[in-house]
Amino acid sequence: MRSTNRRRARASLSALPLVACLTLSAASAASAHGAELFVEAPEACVDPATLADEVGDLIGKPLTAVADVDFRVQITEAPRRRWRLRLMTIQQRASAGGETPAVRGTREIEGATCAELAEAASVAIAVSIRSIAGETAAAAATPSAAAAPTLSPPTPASTTPSIVRAGQPAAAWHPAVVLALATDTGALPNTGLGLDLEVGLQRGSLQVVAFGTWFGSQDTVGAANAGGTFQLALGGALACFAPQRGRWTGLACGGVELGRLAGTGLGVARPETAATFWRAGRADVGVRAALGGNAALVLRVGVAAPWSRPDFVLDGADPVYRPSRLAGRLTAGLEIGF
Repeated sequence: MRSTNRRRARASLSALPLVACLTLSAASAASAHGAELFVEAPEACVDPATLADEVGDLIGKPLTAVADVDFRVQITEAPRRRWRLRLMTIQQRASAGGETPAVRGTREIEGATCAELAEAASVAIAVSIRSIAGETAAAAATPSAAAAPTLSPPTPASTTPSIVRAGQPAAAWHPAVVLALATDTGALPNTGLGLDLEVGLQRGSLQVVAFGTWFGSQDTVGAANAGGTFQLALGGALACFAPQRGRWTGLACGGVELGRLAGTGLGVARPETAATFWRAGRADVGVRAALGGNAALVLRVGVAAPWSRPDFVLDGADPVYRPSRLAGRLTAGLEIGF
């Protein structure tokens, strides 16, 4: 009986290291989890799930397989129509005393568009992960003074990465000036060319534009070789929905035109000038294409609906001209942002 009890006691004692090993492995598995990705950027610019997939393609494994660190991506607007990317690598384990986890590294990149920096973010995260892996391998290769048995942490389970989109940072107003050529079809007797000067402010997808346009003189002559010379100068304002996709920005605008439409008798003994107050509603659609730096090309087409259509006559009886019910607009020019 004594011999049997000793064998059982020795068997129980020999199982203790195995139990301890399994307990430590379970505790390590419970504490280990994959990298989390936090994104602070305009929603139309960055899709967090797509960004995580791109990082996985670059490093050859899902982001969830990366342990001990999290990543925070911030993309914000900078002055002079530039964009800034800030990537922070955050240590998952809190420092001693339960304080906030420390920032392990920071990278900052500037670009012309938000979409350009979204692509750069995936590359920057992949570079950070490879750099961390290299540091870990170098540390493992260094012989320690007193070697002790270690337990390898289990590979984190492949689950969907924890992705958080923080609140979008407040955007700033960006001023710009546009010098353009404009055409009119309908307000004057013939299609005419004019000069257009615009001053705009944009914040996010909202753009407000104030403009002034001068069109060259247009002549019209009746059957008796009598007619008139007409001029149009106007100003106005537009409010535009302007969502950005990479270097392209769509424009959908509505506003008003106010100006002076004048006609002077032509081919008559005593020419006189009559002027009327031009008032019209305005709707435009168009596109803006970034050229690099602060420059962009702007193209808009639109229509103006006059609120009144005055008749211009000679000698109080002979009709000369009356504006059309709708006037076409075409504006093409160069924008310089500040």
